[in-house]
Amino acid sequence: MEQNNTLSPNGGRQFELDFAKFVAIIFMILVHCYDYSSLYLSSLSAPAANDASSLGTLIEFLGAQPAAPVFMFCMGIGLVYTRHNSPSEFARRGLKLFVTGYLLNLYRTAFVVAGSLTGALGEQPLLPLVSAFALCVDILPFAGLAFLFFALMKKVDASPATATIIVILLLVAANALPKVGSGEEWYCYVAGLLWYQNDFTSFPLMQWLPFPMAGVLFGRRLKAASDKRRFYLLTLAVGLAAFALSTLLACSRGTDLRTFFTTAYFDMNLLSTTWALAIVLVLLPTYYFLAGHLREGRLYRLATFCSRNINKIYIWQWLLITPIAVLAFFFLPIDAYWKLLAEVVLVSMACVLIVRARAGQG
Repeated sequence: MEQNNTLSPNGGRQFELDFAKFVAIIFMILVHCYDYSSLYLSSLSAPAANDASSLGTLIEFLGAQPAAPVFMFCMGIGLVYTRHNSPSEFARRGLKLFVTGYLLNLYRTAFVVAGSLTGALGEQPLLPLVSAFALCVDILPFAGLAFLFFALMKKVDASPATATIIVILLLVAANALPKVGSGEEWYCYVAGLLWYQNDFTSFPLMQWLPFPMAGVLFGRRLKAASDKRRFYLLTLAVGLAAFALSTLLACSRGTDLRTFFTTAYFDMNLLSTTWALAIVLVLLPTYYFLAGHLREGRLYRLATFCSRNINKIYIWQWLLITPIAVLAFFFLPIDAYWKLLAEVVLVSMACVLIVRARAGQG
């Protein structure tokens, strides 16, 4: 998977990718605040009302394909651009992300226990909730395993074509594998590291590897592109065509497209993966042409800063959203969209200020 870095027309940081991650961060914080709000809980108890809520549906969409798949796609591009690209460096980074993900799970689990003891969670059994939050397969464990996968590919000197075939076969195999146990036992979450078990095994490796793998393939083309504008116009055309074809196929099969970013979002298959990748391939050219007008100024600097510190911002948003959710339950329920917007702005600003302050101390 090596690529000659000499005389690459598009070496160095690409601002449209920084901007893409910046927008994805906003969507991520938005959907996480929504998922922990009274607005979301009321939608679960009244699904008919949720179906009628265009805002709720829009938030679910923005927090799905334009968020995590964009992060993972850009992660794959980063694997092409990074100078720290030896198998051992990939492996060390992967292990660090994997461990950090489970430490963050323990932090969130503590608030689940507190919520249960104070009655905030109603009469839900505590043990299944503790297992679900402590062993949750979130994006950091996935990213850690993905780095380990690409470390292995580099170690055996697999070509991009070989790695791509392996990734597709893993996705197909994951869709054929049965779920383990009833879905609540601890070993379900171990299996969930590889293929989907329940909504707490959110990013199983075998079903989400296509996104960073596609990012690797895209990054190699981007780095070598002599005409960047033409490259992104072609990318946009491919993305629109893939989106149209996958949407038509889904509709012909009677699939409700909303399931691609709600109930079936984490349980990726070939069709939903193609649909999501198509959206990413439409968004990146859009961001490229928008970013051309933002080469200087505060927004440029903010987007670049957030992109460089994306893992820290991800961690801090959970460190803030989790206690806010508990406090809001008792004192100020997030039961209106203006309150949700206020929380998103507050959490976003706090994350940036905290990460910036800590970077200044370092």
